[in-house]
Amino acid sequence: MSKPFFNTPESIRLLDMEAHDWVGTPFAPRGRLKHVGVDCVGLVAGIYVAMGVIKKFEPGPYALDEGQHAKTSKVEAWFSGRREFEKCSAGVPPAPGDTLIFNLARVGHHVGLVLENRDVIHAMYRRIAMVSSLDESFYASAIVGIYRPLQPEGTMACCRSSAGGRAT
Repeated sequence: MSKPFFNTPESIRLLDMEAHDWVGTPFAPRGRLKHVGVDCVGLVAGIYVAMGVIKKFEPGPYALDEGQHAKTSKVEAWFSGRREFEKCSAGVPPAPGDTLIFNLARVGHHVGLVLENRDVIHAMYRRIAMVSSLDESFYASAIVGIYRPLQPEGTMACCRSSAGGRAT
């Protein structure tokens, strides 16, 4: 069984620092560039790439309004098909580094990344990358999935530092 990718106080601190560096990035459909433009998916992916959870992110085409008319979630399908993540069982509380899938329409189509202190970073349509609290009922009641990034088997490093090296 693999450990969670973010499993030490130091790895969680580095995640929090990286995520907060994205705060204020303007919303841009299908964007994935820090300080330039992101959507919710690109924000989470950009942080995961910067931290070494995934090497690259190629989501394929998607529409921003798919959550309003699709019958299934492309976001959930993407996470379910990746061995770097495990879906948390119902009742498991979110932990730093987890991706939350929110249903704000018909299916889960909005994502955020859990940080320390029950905070979550996400990018809302026509706004900016921002930090919200899971203590806000709007967000807590909309969670339909939690995906936890896993440390690759046989590795000891937990994440990349902001300088691009590996932190131990």
